[in-house]
Amino acid sequence: MKNVSNPIIIDQYYCDQPTPCANQTEAVEVRKVEFVDVRGTSAMTQAIKITCSDTVPCRELEQRNVNLTMVGGGAATASCYKASGKAVGVVIPASCLAKGDPWP
Repeated sequence: MKNVSNPIIIDQYYCDQPTPCANQTEAVEVRKVEFVDVRGTSAMTQAIKITCSDTVPCRELEQRNVNLTMVGGGAATASCYKASGKAVGVVIPASCLAKGDPWP
């Protein structure tokens, strides 16, 4: 990827209207998603954004061999909310996934 606005994103609070959307109490379950061998540059400081539901958190996510930096150099960031899983290999920016999913 080159100069991508959202290289890795899961957003269960996505709102496609200009006025604020109400916070949802239901969400589609996001589980067993793998981001493998993702590399490139981010147009924004936040290269990884995983924002999951309070009632249906994202589980069993995996980041494996991820290398995302800012366009023109510099460190990108990762942000997670209610997301758990694991990081395998080199993961840049450092994984923000909560650890502790009981899965192999």
